[in-house]
This record gives sequence, C-alpha cells and structure tokens, in this order.
Amino acid sequence: MNSENNKNNNFVQKAFELTKDNIILAQPLIIFLIVLTFTLAGLAQQKNHITYIIFFIANVLLCTAFFSGWFYMIKKAILNADKDYKNPEEKNKASMALGGEFFKGVGEYFLSVTFTIAAYFVVYVLLLFVSYKAGLQFIPTPHLDWQKLMTMGNASPIEMQQYVSTLSFAQLKAINLWMLYGFGIVSVFSFITMFLFPAVFDNNKNGKKDFVLYAPYRAFNRNLIFIFKNFFGSLGLLIFLFFVNFILSILSIVFNLNIVLSVIGLIISLYFMTYAVVLVFLYYEQKK
Repeated sequence: MNSENNKNNNFVQKAFELTKDNIILAQPLIIFLIVLTFTLAGLAQQKNHITYIIFFIANVLLCTAFFSGWFYMIKKAILNADKDYKNPEEKNKASMALGGEFFKGVGEYFLSVTFTIAAYFVVYVLLLFVSYKAGLQFIPTPHLDWQKLMTMGNASPIEMQQYVSTLSFAQLKAINLWMLYGFGIVSVFSFITMFLFPAVFDNNKNGKKDFVLYAPYRAFNRNLIFIFKNFFGSLGLLIFLFFVNFILSILSIVFNLNIVLSVIGLIISLYFMTYAVVLVFLYYEQKK
C-alpha cells in the first residue's frame, strides 16, 4: 500500500508516463511553432505602422488561441489518466481523441486565457520596471557601451571573450550583481504565478467558469492559495524544472555542433516543453 501511495505521489514520474502515453500533446506545439515562425517573419518585414500593429495583434491572438486549446488538451489528458480502461486499445483511442479537444478548448477558454495573458504581461513589465528603478538605488551601474553590447549577441565565443577582457573588475562585478538580481526577481515572479494557467482552467465552487473579466484575478487568487498550501512541493517542482532546463541548455550547445544532434536536441526540447506543462498541470490537479 505504501509503495502504491509513493508511486501516486511521484508526480515527476507520473507526468513523464502521461506525456509518453499521450505524445499527441506535442503535435499542436510543433504546428504552433512552425506557424509562429512564419508569422513572426511576416511581422518583421512590415514597414507600415498600421500593418505592423495588425500583424502584432494577430500574433498575440494566435498565441492565446494556441494556449487555450493546448492547455485544455493537457487537462483532459490528466483527467483521462484516472479512468479505468478495459484494454490498451481503448486507452489509445482516448489518447488520440485528445486532438479533437483542442478547438473545444479554444472556444471555451479563449477570452479567459487572453485576458489572463494580457494581465500577466502587464504585471510582469511593471514589475521589471519597478525592480530596475529599485536596483539603481543599491546596485552599481556597470557603465557599458550598450550599442556594442547589443552587437555581442551575434558574436563568436572568441569575440565575446575579447570583449569581456576589456571590462574592468568593477564593471564585471556590477554585471554579475545585476544578473543575480534579475534572476532572483524573475524566479520569484515565476514561482508566485507558477499555477496561474492551471487555475484558469479550474472551475469555481459552483462548477462553472469564471466571468472572463474576472478570470485573471480569480485565477491568481486560486494560484496563490494553492502555492501557500503546497509551498515546499511547489518550490521543489520549480527548482526541478529550472535544473532540467539548465542541463538541456548546456546540451544544446553540444547538439548544435552537428546537424543530426541538432534534430535530436530539438525533439528533446519539444518533449521537455510538453512534459513541463503536463507536470505543472498534473501537480495542480492532484493536489488542489
């Protein structure tokens, strides 16, 4: 009995198995990223301001439509995992049927997700602005040539090393402090909004969806209450995802050295993105 309970509580393993058994969940992500590549390319080519705004809004709506359908599919996959199936064929049929849930999710949650994403980014930008202003009060300014620094984004490792060697110790110290400060701010914000979108798809006490204008506020409240009730588990989950993402970032440098390895790295990255969302939704659904 204890071993069975331990297995049920092993969300990391369960999310891995759920993602593996429902690999169809990665399909919308792949299609979305391909479409987004073309739409962003079209956005970058727009010179007219009005046309640019239209393309920009279209890209935003494309993203919200995707997340509405994809998150709904993931929630349905988690609910299906608790069902008893007569045979593997019935289980596979239920998994393949998840593809039909995508547009249902778009229809039901598009407005709620749109308002939530808009509120999320407004708060995020304001937080970064306030944090930057606050950081100026106690973190030294590195006094960098920002135009030259921007060009370093496309520089080779040797050129980057040469540029870093021209910086003084005080500048390097200031840069490290700002990076640590920024990472801390982003980490805290990521933590306190970790279950925001699972909470959007969580019905209220009456079993109905929240009114769309209230969706971000209600979802954030449910998310925050959930985090405080499951503080250490949520923190451990975030650290785990950060750690795996860090490892994959290092591996991507090696994978980029070879075309075959690049393809393998891309597949792993897509799988991890799907797995990470499944893990967060699964933890919320089974601990709420």
